[in-house]
Amino acid sequence: MQYLTQENAEDLDSIKQILNKNGFQKIKNIVPLKSGSRSVAYYADDYIVRFPKAEIIWQTMKREKSIIDMIYPHLTPTFADKIHKIDLIENEYSFSISERFIGKICDGRPESEYAVLYQNLTPIQQENLACDLALFFHKLHQIDYKKLNISEPTEAIDNWDVTTENNFDFEQVQKILSRYKININDYMVKTPNTATALCHNDLSGSNILLNPEKEDVLVGIIDFGNVMIMPKYQDFFPLYKIHRKLAIDTLKEYNKLTSSPIEQKQIDCMALLYTGWGLARTQNPSSPYFMKLLKPFLEE
Repeated sequence: MQYLTQENAEDLDSIKQILNKNGFQKIKNIVPLKSGSRSVAYYADDYIVRFPKAEIIWQTMKREKSIIDMIYPHLTPTFADKIHKIDLIENEYSFSISERFIGKICDGRPESEYAVLYQNLTPIQQENLACDLALFFHKLHQIDYKKLNISEPTEAIDNWDVTTENNFDFEQVQKILSRYKININDYMVKTPNTATALCHNDLSGSNILLNPEKEDVLVGIIDFGNVMIMPKYQDFFPLYKIHRKLAIDTLKEYNKLTSSPIEQKQIDCMALLYTGWGLARTQNPSSPYFMKLLKPFLEE
């Protein structure tokens, strides 16, 4: 198996030939997408195509497809048209291919043809988004993962619970947050909900697709590569990267559905510990990323 180099990744005729050789002869237009270190991505007419940059990335893509195929029946019919299903083509140049969702990401970038700001959604759109995400989490967390063959990840998975990090220092985090008049002890829960569940684990703004022209704004949920069995309250943290209000509203709706509710303080505490830990590691100057996470707490 070969991997795309910078040279042939830019050769769109070569990409079209690879797709043609693998049964996609009708594809006419290839448009490069911004992609990171893991894969090279393209719009191919009504499809999204991703070529892994290394074998370990390909193994992760195979794990993701396996997980989607296992959980998809549990999420239908409600999310049948919103789950990003993928097919894998394993050949000389292996790749994933999936139908293109017409939607915008919501990761804090300025408004554009590719992005929408959460703050610019209408109140009813924000409410509908929270309800849809709460229902998605509820259905996902209800899956009996013990009956599924969920393989271990082939790559390191983001861990939002920074208290497990070797360099986590509670007193230092407490001190950093106190500079902003935040007492972390006010957010401690006496009896936290530690129930485990199958979790998406990365439902941040780049992994939800929105159509700001619709009241039912959520059109797609993507990237199941970080799915893990973990304490279910941790699934709410990535929503803080969009906005704390979305995380809280989603939790409120989730608690209406579940028999195992989670206190708001518990997810707030996790977000603050993560933020304080990040600020402690990025002082002088403080990281804009972590300051953005902190800002909604300062506006209370």
